[in-house]
Amino acid sequence: MSTAGETAWQRLDIRVVYQGLARVALSLPAGILGITVGDDPIWPLIAGSVFGVLGALGTLSTWRTTRFRITGQQVEMHTGWLARRHRIVARERIRTVDVSARLLQRVLGLRTVHVGSGEADASFDLNGLASEQAERLRRDLMPGARNEEIEQTGRAGEPQPGPETVIARLRPQWVPLNVIGVWSVFAVLGPVFALHWLLRPFGVDLLDTAHDLIDGPSLVWTIVVAVLIAYPIGIALQAATFVMENWNFTLLRTGDGPDTALVTRRGLLTTRTVQRADGRIRGIAFDEPLLWRWLRLTRTKVLSTGLRALGEASVGDILPRLRLGEARELAARILPDGARPLEAELRRHPRGALVRRIGWAAYGPALLSGVLLLFTLSGALPGRWWLLPLTLLPVTIPLAVVAYRSLGHTTGGDYLMIRTGALNRRTVALQKRAVIGWTIQQSLFQRWGGRMTVGIPTAAGSRHYEAPDMSVDQALAFVAEAAPHLTDVTRPRSAPEERSGPTEG
Repeated sequence: MSTAGETAWQRLDIRVVYQGLARVALSLPAGILGITVGDDPIWPLIAGSVFGVLGALGTLSTWRTTRFRITGQQVEMHTGWLARRHRIVARERIRTVDVSARLLQRVLGLRTVHVGSGEADASFDLNGLASEQAERLRRDLMPGARNEEIEQTGRAGEPQPGPETVIARLRPQWVPLNVIGVWSVFAVLGPVFALHWLLRPFGVDLLDTAHDLIDGPSLVWTIVVAVLIAYPIGIALQAATFVMENWNFTLLRTGDGPDTALVTRRGLLTTRTVQRADGRIRGIAFDEPLLWRWLRLTRTKVLSTGLRALGEASVGDILPRLRLGEARELAARILPDGARPLEAELRRHPRGALVRRIGWAAYGPALLSGVLLLFTLSGALPGRWWLLPLTLLPVTIPLAVVAYRSLGHTTGGDYLMIRTGALNRRTVALQKRAVIGWTIQQSLFQRWGGRMTVGIPTAAGSRHYEAPDMSVDQALAFVAEAAPHLTDVTRPRSAPEERSGPTEG
């Protein structure tokens, strides 16, 4: 049997060099144009050309210095010229395998494989593998890989597709749900200002041209007309972006139990395939921003262990914005055990939680108004500016009520559920076995009001969740239901207490 030291090192595909040459060919004309057109150099075009050439040289250096190998126990990669870096990731520590390809890579038949371990220093990209090799790595590095064959031969075998169960595909009804919003008008501003900045050196001023076209009797009229024009254009741009990013979107479960995984495929110009091991999934969550909530729309996230590294947080996003009923149906199919914890009825928190939030909502504007009043009395501010913060009360008080109505918690089956948030309400269903401890906290005012905040540390999702302002009886009952073996949890007396007890080894 070959040892890890005898396993052959592999390198990136030679077509990475062609990719660098193509980048040079696309970058140089812009630089030449920036030098030859006009009396003065056009520095943005020259800078873009220089960055393109430097990027091509970096691609060549990456191909020349990068080596990797896969054994039955680990994945290794070393790269670098002046500063060399050697990374080793144990196979059991691999959390995600993400295969993506930009347009130029797709033309050349290349792919980028991101091996995610949950830690930024141990995760790495193999940028420039042949598409067949990338697909083979994706299959071999995630559940069901034949480690014995890799250990004996030093290379991965031909991928054997496992059974696949399709959970969801892109539907035309999803497009308007994800592109129509009050902020669609701002989707136009970025491209317009970028084009304005690019055309300025050629003597073209888009802002002056637009002002001349829609010039009205007043500034307000000009703004209204601009918004009426920009809003449908913004929606169209967002729709095009959404379709390109989610083209051929497919969410499926692949593999034989217990080695199964969730696989997401999407993308038109830039394709992306993300594979998440079912064995790492610890729950699911709904995110409902305030405006979406009134339309009964939500975004779905899976709670998986080990996704802490920068750039891997988006791996938790499993579905685009959907109607709540459809999201609940799909959530039951996403969870490996088929449970429906997000449909459980939640317990309301005590009235003291509402009083506390209304107090916060009134205290902030009142305090700011008092500070401005002092400046007014001293003569630093004229008139009645001190009354201005009080105009926020019609907004902050309703938000306090919304925040209170969002509070909720319960337990059921293998899950515990909590819900919090005013502007962004999040409902979390977390497996009880994923809880690694408990924190029970009381502020001075909570102690007077007989309330507690229960914290839930976990290795999944956001790493820590809180259920604020429960009554004391609710908090102790919640912990007892979620972790019945914790028999030493008692009612706090004279000081805030913190109890913890691991529930997952």
